[in-house]
Amino acid sequence: MIKNVDLILNKQYMLVLNQKTRCLLIFSILNFSNILIAQESKLWGVTSTEGKYGYGTIFYIDKQGNTFNKVHDFDGETGYPVSSLTLCNKKIWGMTQGDSPNLKAKIHGAIFMIDTNGSGYKIVSEFNGLNGSIPLGELIVFKDHLFGMTLMGGTHNSGIIFRIHQDGTNFKKLYDLKKIDGTHPRNSLFLYEDKLWGITSRGGTENKGTIFNINTDGSNFKKIYDFKNSSIIEPESGLIYKNNTFWSMCTRGGKHNEGGIFKINLDGSSFKIVHHFMYPALGDLIESNGKLWGMTASRGKYNAGEIFYINPNDNSYTKVHDFDKTNGRFPEGNLYESNHTLYGMTRFGGKHNLGVIFSISNNGKSFKKLFDLNKDTGGAPYGTLIEITKK
Repeated sequence: MIKNVDLILNKQYMLVLNQKTRCLLIFSILNFSNILIAQESKLWGVTSTEGKYGYGTIFYIDKQGNTFNKVHDFDGETGYPVSSLTLCNKKIWGMTQGDSPNLKAKIHGAIFMIDTNGSGYKIVSEFNGLNGSIPLGELIVFKDHLFGMTLMGGTHNSGIIFRIHQDGTNFKKLYDLKKIDGTHPRNSLFLYEDKLWGITSRGGTENKGTIFNINTDGSNFKKIYDFKNSSIIEPESGLIYKNNTFWSMCTRGGKHNEGGIFKINLDGSSFKIVHHFMYPALGDLIESNGKLWGMTASRGKYNAGEIFYINPNDNSYTKVHDFDKTNGRFPEGNLYESNHTLYGMTRFGGKHNLGVIFSISNNGKSFKKLFDLNKDTGGAPYGTLIEITKK
């Protein structure tokens, strides 16, 4: 990287005056643009299948979709990844799910880290059932720790809440979920006002899921809301905070028994359905351009899923894109926003029916398929892309 310089631009050349040596260097604008492109951020993600051993991969790709790099092939020893990656302490963290019909023995999953240059893959903690099993959501960072949940395992085999130090040590089970609390969380925790907030897909008074919060040391677990059979139920999405309320989505119940979007006050009051789905959304809502964006996994014009946003000011729902199978099918993860553009992945569809990576502007226009995943790159991605800039 060129440091400590003064830059002078004209239409054809950039003059670089080194402040230390006072030497004048001349670059063509074109060549310097290539230098900038080489240093720009990359989008990192994981796939759940294919790759060298058939258990998925870790990869990164530039935001134009021109250069794809696979940095790790999972061998199935700790399962395969469905959780999104997380950047913490200059390391990239992730989790493997574990249990699979293709695995030879019962595996509960693991937490791993890898360097931002794609080297140094390392398992830092393994789940063993009692301390959790099958993590589905991503890790979140707060102070010196990363926090997460598992779908199953723990004392009641109903899932747990856990933390691990950002150096990879001191894994600690914070809380064993049980039926009255809510069980089997399928998403990530959400940090708000120094508390961890979450949703379970089962358990509670009617066994249709709950919303809860808990202190970051594992104390003072509090159930905020029980989902009811008469409403939308079985949430798989995590929470997002907007306009002094939490928003999320359910996969069942409602007018079409396919779930919907809801909002709720932080004290559990004023639960309101703001949209009924024709097919569930399996990822989370994200905020961009003042709207809450998400994807349904199917239906739409070509029965391959759609991208939508909801306006939190008037609760209006707008569909902005229909996947048509060639440009992706069955999105199951979340969108990611960078510089007014949303990026995402589909689990299937594309040239090899192993999923695609795509972008769309946050005004709902200019959809572009960036990359077709294949057997070598890995396929069937579930999670979210994250952006990492190497300095």
